[in-house]
Amino acid sequence: MNSIVSARRIALGLGMALLLEVPAVMAAEAVPAEAKGGARGETTMLASATSGVAATHPLRRRRRARRRRAQVLRLPAITQYGIPRLHVKAAFVIDEATGRVLFQKNPERILPIASLTKLVTAMVLLDTAPDWDRSVEILPEDVKNSSRSHIRPREEITIRDLIHASIMSSDNVATKALARSCGLTADEFVRRMNAKAESLGLTGTHFVEPTGLSEQNVATAEGVARLLSAAASNPIVGAIMQKQDYTFATNRRMHTLVNTNRLLRSNWRITGGKTGYINESGYCLATKVESPTGAAITAVVLGAPSNALRFAEARRILDWTFRFGLGRPEVSADGGTE
Repeated sequence: MNSIVSARRIALGLGMALLLEVPAVMAAEAVPAEAKGGARGETTMLASATSGVAATHPLRRRRRARRRRAQVLRLPAITQYGIPRLHVKAAFVIDEATGRVLFQKNPERILPIASLTKLVTAMVLLDTAPDWDRSVEILPEDVKNSSRSHIRPREEITIRDLIHASIMSSDNVATKALARSCGLTADEFVRRMNAKAESLGLTGTHFVEPTGLSEQNVATAEGVARLLSAAASNPIVGAIMQKQDYTFATNRRMHTLVNTNRLLRSNWRITGGKTGYINESGYCLATKVESPTGAAITAVVLGAPSNALRFAEARRILDWTFRFGLGRPEVSADGGTE
C-alpha cells in the first residue's frame, strides 16, 4: 500500500514538473534571438548593428569613390577665340608647304624630348652610308640600362631591322647598336648629332647621347617639327615611320614590331611620326599628316601627362587645324594672333 502511494506521488510530481516546464520552453522559443537577455544577447544585437553598418557604409564609400573617379579633369575645350586649350607643356603646328604656323603653345620653351632624339640619331646614321644588310651582334652593354626591349645579347640583327626597331618601337637596345655600328666613337656620334641640329638652324637643341634616355637631350616644339621634317624627307626613314607593324628574324628568334604612333590607326593619312617618353619629359609626339585638301601638316605636342592624352590632344589640335586653322592667321594657345 505504501509503495502504491509513493508511486502515485512520484507520478504526480513528474506531471506538475512537465506542466511547469512546457510554457517556459514555449516562451523561450517565441522570443527573438536579438531580445534574449544577458551579455550574449547584447553582443548579438551589437554584432547585428555593426554588420548592418559594415554592409552599408563600404557600399556608400565605393559608390562615392566611383563618382569621384568618374569626375575626370576637364579643361575648357577652346578659348573664347575658338583656339584649342591643350593640356600639354608645348605644342606647335605648321603648314609644311607654306611654312605658316597654324598653332603654337610655348613653341620656344626648351624641354626634354626623350625618344624624339632618335630622329637625329637616324639622320647621323644615314650620313655614314650604312650597309643595310650587315648584321650587328647585340652586346651586353647595349642591353644594360636600356629600359624595356625584347632584343637580347648575342642576337645578330641587320642594320635594316635595327633602324625599324629604333624608329617604330623606340627600342633603345637597337638604337645603341645602330650608333655603335657606324664605327664612330660615342663622343663623335654625339658631336655629329649636335652638328646636325646646328645645320638645321635649331636653337635650344642639345644632345648628350643617341637614345633619348637622358633628360639632357632637349629641344623646342618648333625644333622638333623641323627635325621630323628633315628625317621624313629621307625615303627610307619616311617609309619606316608609316609602317604599322614589321616582322624580322634574328639568329635566335622572330620579332614583331608595332608602331607606337597610334595615329597611324586613325582615319588620317599619316606620313611620318615619332613618340617619346621618360619621366622628365612626359609623353611626347611629333607627327606629319596630310590634310583632306592635300596640305602637309606637322604637329608636335610635348609634355602630355599620359600616353592616351598625348594622342587625344594631338587629335584635337589636328581636327581644329583641318576645320579652322588652315584658313586663319597664325595663332597661339592664348587665342592671340602672331
